[in-house]
Amino acid sequence: MNQNTMKIKAIVLGSITFMVLLGAWFTYSYAAEDPKVPTAETEKPKEQQIDDDGDGKPKALLRDFMRQKLLASNMILEGLATEDMSLVKQGATQLNKMSQVEQWRVHNDVMYKQFSGEFQRVTQALKRAAEDDNIDQAALQWMGATMTCIECHRYVRNELVVEAK
Repeated sequence: MNQNTMKIKAIVLGSITFMVLLGAWFTYSYAAEDPKVPTAETEKPKEQQIDDDGDGKPKALLRDFMRQKLLASNMILEGLATEDMSLVKQGATQLNKMSQVEQWRVHNDVMYKQFSGEFQRVTQALKRAAEDDNIDQAALQWMGATMTCIECHRYVRNELVVEAK
């Protein structure tokens, strides 16, 4: 193995470790905030939920949807950390499907649509890498998915939410 390959593997391993720790921290902080995981039986009917910001989407439904995204993300992180490509594929498939449902479309903004399209492309590439049993490519695609999430959330928080107020 040449020195460049070893450097790339060290960077990928370090990045995966960081993401696993970040995922564990997010999971812990959500569990500490609300240890009860919502289920279909405990969820209030849509008409009883409160729309806090006037966008027509109840916050409780959106929060539950985001938690499902975190669960799928943790599945991918665990799969990368344990080299279990079936977990990576399962998580990538779930995230890709979630990105195509109505609850995903929080805004109808052009930039938001661009972020969503990019996320769909990168989760498809992640799924293909898992199917090919290529952990290095899967790790790189996961970093791309993570960056897309971060940038989109930043955009929604700083641009769209601020404009709505």
